Amino acid sequence: MLCLGWQAIIRSFFFEIAMAKNLSPIVMKFGGTSLRDESCRESALTHIKRYAEAGERVVVVVSAMGRKGEPYSTDTLVNLLKQVGPSICPRELDLIMSVGESISSAFFTHLLSQNGLDAVSFNGRQAGILTDDNAGNAEILEINPAQIIEALDEGNIAVVAGFQGVNDRGDIRTLGRGGSDTSAVALAAALEAEKVEIFSDVDGIANCDPKLVSGSRYLASISVNQMLAMADEGSRVIHPRAIKASLKTTTPIVVRNTFSDSPGTLIHHDKSLDKKRVAIAHREGMVLVECEYNHDAKNDVDGVVRIDSRRVLLRDDAYLSGKLSQLEENFGFYKLSRNWATASVVFNSKAPEASELDYAELLDSSKNIISYLLKEPRIRETLNFLPLNNFSFFKFLTIPIFFNNLILLILVKLLR
Repeated sequence: MLCLGWQAIIRSFFFEIAMAKNLSPIVMKFGGTSLRDESCRESALTHIKRYAEAGERVVVVVSAMGRKGEPYSTDTLVNLLKQVGPSICPRELDLIMSVGESISSAFFTHLLSQNGLDAVSFNGRQAGILTDDNAGNAEILEINPAQIIEALDEGNIAVVAGFQGVNDRGDIRTLGRGGSDTSAVALAAALEAEKVEIFSDVDGIANCDPKLVSGSRYLASISVNQMLAMADEGSRVIHPRAIKASLKTTTPIVVRNTFSDSPGTLIHHDKSLDKKRVAIAHREGMVLVECEYNHDAKNDVDGVVRIDSRRVLLRDDAYLSGKLSQLEENFGFYKLSRNWATASVVFNSKAPEASELDYAELLDSSKNIISYLLKEPRIRETLNFLPLNNFSFFKFLTIPIFFNNLILLILVKLLR
């Protein structure tokens, strides 16, 4: 069990010293794409060196660096357990799911040391990250970063394994999808950091997925509220929990590219910076589940996207079987189908009236979001059809055909 009393005293002591010296650290988070090979790690190292050589106090949060098929990847390690049997105890699954980040923190610390930068690695427990007992999707309850502050005071770079913490019994708990983002933002808040930079292989937050939509563009800034809506609707650059964690602080978040000097996208809390903007987010690889009874599954099963009183969406991942068992136990026998997706248009003001798509179901959404449920093969087509910069698009589509024709006739005459 973590002894929160004396840790809180130590934390307060080190905080007073650090703040008196105005030594707020910079938190930098590097995902798997930034760590996957030597060339990528060199690019990450360049960014860290720049801050360290400028005299900044630096905390680095790392994700697992292995990818599917590699011997130390999370997927490979989980498959070791699945080869023995498909039903895995959540405690043991969390333990093995956390290994990739622990390997990354040890490896990256050694890399920094070999490049003349003093560094110390930390797992979730050593970083003082206390979570609830929800295996696979734990919430951070408190962070007591006394050991991190001590390492910074000694002139070290702190390298923290993301995605993990411990419950009050000391059992490892993982934070769910995007957990390393959450680790970084929560640590930045606990350390009263100057800023937190989230590094990946893209130039920031785009108004739509650049891999699927050619007309997308990267944003210089976006409000935290619109970013939260995008993340909730499936944008993968930064996880919803990380954005929600940022609501508790004013620490700026900057989303940057490991492989360039692009300034990235600032996620801000300043309403005066808001601009009229449309952005599009989507989810893929979803399982549609129909329950026997009406449900409130979003409150009972983690990671659920509620469609209506009988239907939910779940991500098709390592925790799916456990979540399906929870659904069946709480809400009766279910029907399951795979390869579903959602596409959502996110406005930073009230959304206009939505148009129907003949191959997609229009979903009930919040006042600033228009969402569709569709089969995965049609997601690219849909994203390229939906508007990125035209607020009047939906309104125009829903005007009766007679008035559409009348408007077109008037335009033709004016152009003659």
